[in-house]
Amino acid sequence: MTDFKRKSAEREVNSDNAPPNSRLFIVCDKDITEDDFRDAFEEYGTVQKIEIHRDKKGESKGIAYIKFSKTSEAALAIETLNGRCIGNHPRPLKVLIANNRDQGNSRDCKEEERLLRLFVVVPKDQVEADLKEYFNSFGAVQYVNIVKDRETRLSKGFAYIKYYRLIHAAKAFETCDRSYKPVFADPRPSKGEEFINGFSPRGGSDTSRPEGCVLTVVCSPSVNEDQLWRLFDLIPGLDYCEMKRVDPRSNRTVGTAVYTNTRAASYAKKKLHGFEYPPGERLIVKFDSDHNHHYHYAPPAHPVYQQQPPPHSPHSYPQDLKSLADTIAQATSLIKAANLNDNCHYSYDPSYCSIALPAPQPLAPMDSNIAERLFVVCTPSPPPIYAVKDVFGRFGGLIDFYFLNGKRCGYALFSQADSAMEAVSSLNGQEICGARMKVMVAEPSKGNHTD
Repeated sequence: MTDFKRKSAEREVNSDNAPPNSRLFIVCDKDITEDDFRDAFEEYGTVQKIEIHRDKKGESKGIAYIKFSKTSEAALAIETLNGRCIGNHPRPLKVLIANNRDQGNSRDCKEEERLLRLFVVVPKDQVEADLKEYFNSFGAVQYVNIVKDRETRLSKGFAYIKYYRLIHAAKAFETCDRSYKPVFADPRPSKGEEFINGFSPRGGSDTSRPEGCVLTVVCSPSVNEDQLWRLFDLIPGLDYCEMKRVDPRSNRTVGTAVYTNTRAASYAKKKLHGFEYPPGERLIVKFDSDHNHHYHYAPPAHPVYQQQPPPHSPHSYPQDLKSLADTIAQATSLIKAANLNDNCHYSYDPSYCSIALPAPQPLAPMDSNIAERLFVVCTPSPPPIYAVKDVFGRFGGLIDFYFLNGKRCGYALFSQADSAMEAVSSLNGQEICGARMKVMVAEPSKGNHTD
């Protein structure tokens, strides 16, 4: 290849990758033409290029790439058109952010994290609350983490910001103050990757720690990742926290807290296992060796503040009851700030639900008579099922909620008609985890539970 051809190819690759996440990969009907794509996608922004991949006979392979001029335009198109049909073609589109050409054809299992998380440079005196308030102006932020020095606990001058929706992350990337120098962060590395000074060359912290540094945390589903992070950060030495999954047996969220050393992890386990967060719901904190066990064990019988402090060490951990009381007071203030205290009949977290919600209520027995069925449609995609169950369950009498397989719609089954109607009047048109809900009374069902 001549220098001219090589430089031309490099310019083409760079133009496809800039701005980041502005090129879409589409699986589609083989009969869709370039004009069909242009008519459907130009509604969402400036389409710079449409590539339909063809075989040797010149026939479409059912794969196409569409390049937008802005990241936010591509984000809006993917949220609106993924799963939709265009023109008169019956096959729904599958729309994804395309990999960079140097990434090959394989897709990362942490693809969503790569698209929703920003890496930003911040002043070293910046506090997380102010940073979150600023970036919330572009859309609901899931969490903000200012990275701190492991020893001094002082800011390193950079942070990670994760959104619930791609469109919000894209808007923040494009329009935030340029002094933040935003880039889309790479996913946290998997075990086995190489690390330099505890950090991967791709960004993110070392997850391949000794077993004694990693804690498994079981908590209420009302606790989000940001709140869990703030609670465990009260113990010096926290590297990071993340939510893993929901345990369907106990209807509780399972997460991980990773510390920089075993002493810090051991102290966090000793002091936070059994701590009520929110009040009335105890945390279960175990070393990661218990990760594959079922979580049927009971929390400790005694309150956390009755446990004895650890032996003296050179680290700056709380050493006496007064320091521990201060720690618990800080945790309590976090709970109150999140409107999770006992005295609140309603809680409001706009990143979770766009309206104030009543207190959680238990689900009705599965064998209850169905008094009313609600039909729910989510746009652009369904939120996590545990979040939907929690929100609808707060109106009382919820038997079950389920999404239709592969669809963004589902049914809420209530044992009390008045609770169902209250859910309709309160939730119709509102958002859960960034997804807008259309809630209505369902048509009579021929069967008892299947549609």
